[in-house]
Amino acid sequence: MANTVVETKYGKLAGTIVDGVHVWKGVPYAKPPVGALRFRPPEAPEPWSGVREATSFGPISVQPPDHIIGQSFRDLHFTQSEDCLYLNIWSPSPAGDKRPVLVWIHGGAYLTGSGAIPWYDGAAFARNGNVVVVTINYRLGPLGFLDVSEVFGDEYKGSGNLGLLDQVQALRWVRENIAQFGGDPNRVTIFGESAGAGSVGTLLATPAASGLFHQAIMESGSGATGVRTPEMAADITRRFLSALGLDSSQADALRSLPAEQLVAATAQLGPGLPFGPVVDGQVLPKHPMQALADGVARHIPVLTGVNLDEANIFNVADPFWTSPDEEQARARVKMMTGASDSLIDFYLGRASGNTLFEKLMPLLSYSMFVNGMQQTADTQAQLGAPVWVYRFDWKSPAYDGRLGACHVLEIPFVFHTLDQPGAAFFTGDDPARTQLADQMHRAWIAFAWHANPQHEGIPEWPQYNTDTRPVLVFDRRTHLELDPFAAERAAWAAVQG
Repeated sequence: MANTVVETKYGKLAGTIVDGVHVWKGVPYAKPPVGALRFRPPEAPEPWSGVREATSFGPISVQPPDHIIGQSFRDLHFTQSEDCLYLNIWSPSPAGDKRPVLVWIHGGAYLTGSGAIPWYDGAAFARNGNVVVVTINYRLGPLGFLDVSEVFGDEYKGSGNLGLLDQVQALRWVRENIAQFGGDPNRVTIFGESAGAGSVGTLLATPAASGLFHQAIMESGSGATGVRTPEMAADITRRFLSALGLDSSQADALRSLPAEQLVAATAQLGPGLPFGPVVDGQVLPKHPMQALADGVARHIPVLTGVNLDEANIFNVADPFWTSPDEEQARARVKMMTGASDSLIDFYLGRASGNTLFEKLMPLLSYSMFVNGMQQTADTQAQLGAPVWVYRFDWKSPAYDGRLGACHVLEIPFVFHTLDQPGAAFFTGDDPARTQLADQMHRAWIAFAWHANPQHEGIPEWPQYNTDTRPVLVFDRRTHLELDPFAAERAAWAAVQG
């Protein structure tokens, strides 16, 4: 390995060259959001003198244990800190023509995750696609999405979207500096999975992010879910204070309590997604889906899709689903999705699956992921925006095959990081994985370069439209399907009016 020094707007950075790829890790894109900056918008980093080492990942946001993807990295110890606003860069070279830039926003329900997870290593993109990859950390949980404006006053309006503002600040940093790393600031694609995809969908509607990116990829997520009204956000804040044993008159303790204590209190808010972006009228003027319908992103090419068995990963280890008790299953599904009996009957009566788990997980998957993805694709297509839609069908052998093509499974295929820790547990070790990874990886590269994922290694992938609804299905035999969600969409429409 050899050092490579690049001069940014804020100072010089020394990275490394690993197997021909230039890498810089732990690059500060904002001041540490600590002390007086807790619950405040991010500020540009302080310049430094001399050469700053950028050879190891920076701390990640303070967070609870990740019981899904994090289990694959139990042997890796990431330092957690409130001082977490760092990014990482992989580039073929800081010299030469400027290359497209891919900025990855990690998922984790707005509670967990980081840009340092091995599956997000950008080396393959740099090596195989001649693109520059950036991964970021952003504030999570109460530090990133707790709306404290009700208790601290209007000057804190926007505090429910600090994690989103961190993402915007990272994109500003990219615009200012990425040319020094061989990237083109005028050809930036943001992409993310789960809450990262929700972030991408929300950034499409965020005025402060306008012009900072030019294309968007949403994997298993959209701006349709996880967004809070001001009233919902205020209720979460009141419940959060109660979980800490505080009332509104003691709210000032939020400024000084250890970050770990704030994170621990999140567990008392119950299941689901306690935090997420807030339609606050300032950072986010309106719901992202309304903004899309109004045409805010009609000029942005979009690639979006879902995995066939998204919900399996959340429920496969739950002993509840091994019970044959249909009435209990109905009650659980109604509580989780608000589905009617007639909709549940539709799924129970479908030919596929023998157990309640097999029959009802598709309902949960549609409610949680497919519906928002289709709304996004339909809205953009109706406005004439370029959209491509995929579905990922490769089935994991884990849990005796019960994971199926579950949530997060596509990530090591997209990044071509099948050799990274934990990947084989989810994907298996079938050599056919490599061919599928080649197909997806190259499609994302083609999209970064040409705003179109088509390449010679996959079947023809038409632009999405609401007449035929073409969807490219990535699997052992990648193929095109027309309107594969038609029956489910009709069933949901029948009960939703």
